[in-house]
Amino acid sequence: MSFKEGSINAFAMPRTDVLIALHACDTATDDAIAAGIAAGARLIVCAPCCHKQIRKEMQATARDLPVLKYGILFERQAEIVTDTLRALIMEKYGYQTHIQEFIEAEHTPKNVLLSGYKHKKPVDVRLIDGKITQLKKEFGIKDHFLEIALQQKGL
Repeated sequence: MSFKEGSINAFAMPRTDVLIALHACDTATDDAIAAGIAAGARLIVCAPCCHKQIRKEMQATARDLPVLKYGILFERQAEIVTDTLRALIMEKYGYQTHIQEFIEAEHTPKNVLLSGYKHKKPVDVRLIDGKITQLKKEFGIKDHFLEIALQQKGL
């Protein structure tokens, strides 16, 4: 095992078995997931932190979705949508995903653990793409940064 400090985008990652990203702010979680997918990681574990990208992207209004009327609920919904999209995108690339709490909420509000285990089962990419498209449409989201990060890696 080795540890490197710096941006994951600046690191030439070799074939990797496990990628762990703890409290990677804003789109750093997406950079880490994309790097793990590109490196063929068998296990990707992330504790996402900020969710600013989707919060800025969401174009749905409170008239469209009443849950977005209240600032704190808008914030939480952005986090839920962000991590749901991350999990779906990982599934598209052959990962069985799981989202769970890993620290009690009294210690930190950022207590979500997103993990993905690479499997060899066939993936219905069309079905998953449909779910991703529908979710983005519902919330008025053009692009999720993980999609962009994967495209930049040629995936």
